[in-house]
Amino acid sequence: MKLFGKKTKKEQELDEAFARVTKEINEIDAWNDPKKLEHYILDSCEQIIATTKEIKAEKKEYGVVTKYLDDIQIIDNLETDTANEVKKAAANILETDSARKAYLESSRNITDEQFVMMEQEQDDMPSIISRMQDNEKYQAKIKREMNELEGNKSYLEMQLAEAGRSRKRFMILSILVAVAFASLLVLSFILEKYVKIDAFLYRIILFAVTAIAVGVLFVYMSNLSRDRRRNMKSLNNTISLLNVVRMKYVNVTKAVDYVCDKYNVENSYKLLYVWEQYLEAVQEKERYEKNNDDMEYFTGRLVRLLKRENLYDYKIWLTQTRALVDKDERIEIRHKLVKRRAKIRERMEDNTKAVKSERDEIDKLMQEHHYYVPEILEIIDSVDKICGLNKYKS
Repeated sequence: MKLFGKKTKKEQELDEAFARVTKEINEIDAWNDPKKLEHYILDSCEQIIATTKEIKAEKKEYGVVTKYLDDIQIIDNLETDTANEVKKAAANILETDSARKAYLESSRNITDEQFVMMEQEQDDMPSIISRMQDNEKYQAKIKREMNELEGNKSYLEMQLAEAGRSRKRFMILSILVAVAFASLLVLSFILEKYVKIDAFLYRIILFAVTAIAVGVLFVYMSNLSRDRRRNMKSLNNTISLLNVVRMKYVNVTKAVDYVCDKYNVENSYKLLYVWEQYLEAVQEKERYEKNNDDMEYFTGRLVRLLKRENLYDYKIWLTQTRALVDKDERIEIRHKLVKRRAKIRERMEDNTKAVKSERDEIDKLMQEHHYYVPEILEIIDSVDKICGLNKYKS
């Protein structure tokens, strides 16, 4: 499956299946309806696909960072004559660029670091922004579901607590009825023996009243126990679903926070703004540099020198010319790249664990609720094939 290409026939069929089942689910309001399980399973499948795309993008980025580190190593090991020529060309570029630096800085509202990152990933930025926007929408949706489940859980807990208090009250009432019955029965025998009163009819009435009271208490206690069992079952189901939703919320929040931290933005709207500012800055830069013959000459010279060394990306050094002049600057860049690669590797590991956890949770939910619907099983099988999950399940 292509990461940003057209959807395959299998993916289109999977999307149609998602839409068909989701339509049925949206018509159901009851939380206890088994169809709600399909809702969470489908959400999990969608999250698995999204996370798999994240992993593929991170693998691509990991490879690019590694190649940049290789380029730095090549530059560090240049022969003396070549290294001097590269350093001289870079110094000329820095000197020429100082005259137009104020203009360029005033023409954009983003930091140099953001500008460089946008430039490095300009081909992928539209898809990165789109994916972040989708993740934020999904995060908000999961947050709403989590709040709804929390409210339902609190309500059921209050119902169970009230049922417990009612049970205690009626236990006390039952004891009082029994004591009253015994006392009145003893009293009837005393009156019959010592006062010579015929208490037979009195005892009949006493037995009848007591029987009615016991019957009423029995019916009420039975209804109370039945309601308590029903509420307990609903509470357990709600807690199970709440745990699933919390896990999804944590995973999608990690994805959003990772992008925010990487590009030093607060949300997707800010990232889109930075991207638009970058595009404007690039246009301004390109227009300005068209009339800068000296810059074009020295840049061309540097490009020719770097091309001969078969670097992975010689163009990036046009924005890092100071690092070609100053070795300490290259060391700092290498340090940042190493840290960045470590973060990418950590994110890849987290996402791989998240995919496995999501997939295991699907199996766990279906096993716990004995819920095996052919259409859902077909969707899960398609997700496994598209995302290559056989290795996680082995």
